[in-house]
Amino acid sequence: MISKKTSRRAVLRAIAASPALGLAPPFSFAAETPLRLGTSTAGGGFTLYGETLARAANARAGETLVVPVGTNGTAENLRLLADGRLDLALIQGTAASQALAAEDASGLRIVFAMYPSPGMLAVPRGSPTRRFEDLKGQPVVFGVRASGLVLLARQVFGAIGLDVDRDFQAVYVGQAAESPERVIDGEAAGLWGAGEGWPGFARLAASPRGARFLGPLPEQIPRILAAHPFLTAMAAPAGAYPGLDADLPTVGSWNLILGRSDLSAERVRGFADAVHAAARELAAALPQAAMTTAAQTAKATPAAALIHPGTAALLRELKLLPG
Repeated sequence: MISKKTSRRAVLRAIAASPALGLAPPFSFAAETPLRLGTSTAGGGFTLYGETLARAANARAGETLVVPVGTNGTAENLRLLADGRLDLALIQGTAASQALAAEDASGLRIVFAMYPSPGMLAVPRGSPTRRFEDLKGQPVVFGVRASGLVLLARQVFGAIGLDVDRDFQAVYVGQAAESPERVIDGEAAGLWGAGEGWPGFARLAASPRGARFLGPLPEQIPRILAAHPFLTAMAAPAGAYPGLDADLPTVGSWNLILGRSDLSAERVRGFADAVHAAARELAAALPQAAMTTAAQTAKATPAAALIHPGTAALLRELKLLPG
């Protein structure tokens, strides 16, 4: 766990320097308006979500309020926010919590809650695998190195005594869209992912090989939560994917839309209003986006002071924040 006395920039540097989260070289973005929203690589869950969110919010606003920007995922998104080259970004829950818990979190604020991401391992339907440990020594696809999924995998597996690089033949991909193909083609025995509606799981489950889903063993969950307090116990709901026939207990975190604190309250309020107004369209377009609500934003926020003033104004108007 990162100390609360660690500066925000030190947290971001630590995340960016992780071997699992190497960053691509910086790249240029367009002008300041509309808001620039960092997502992930092609085929990633954050990319799908960010593009869906932007379409719905822009339609509600009647203008191009926000533009999704493809990135290498959470680690790069945090770096680009810190450098002022993104306005908003989709951030994996544990990385968001670590950055916000730093003593100097003044540069980041919560703009909206996204959705919870219960971590899971998918294997072909006919696989004999019943536990994470059964895949030791075998190729497992963990995703894009700079993604929040890899960070979550390292936390979950590490807490139960497994090292993703030492104990497995860890497979990392350049783009999230490649992940399920490695399992479908028989190159890998399992696929790590998280959340409802994640494209990688949906692709594998719909393939001729099908999918079966695994979480940590019940006795392992308390160990994971003790090692990583930013995580929480949650369940992947039955029916989220073909092959997931019952709720699957696991661990995960709430993903968040973070924004720069120097964004004007008016700009953020306009974005928050549009997202709030588009709640029905979001839920219809993407199952996990049903959790993108003002009420969930208030619940998922560790402290009211961490909410951007523009969003806080909306939440107070809706009586979700005091005063």
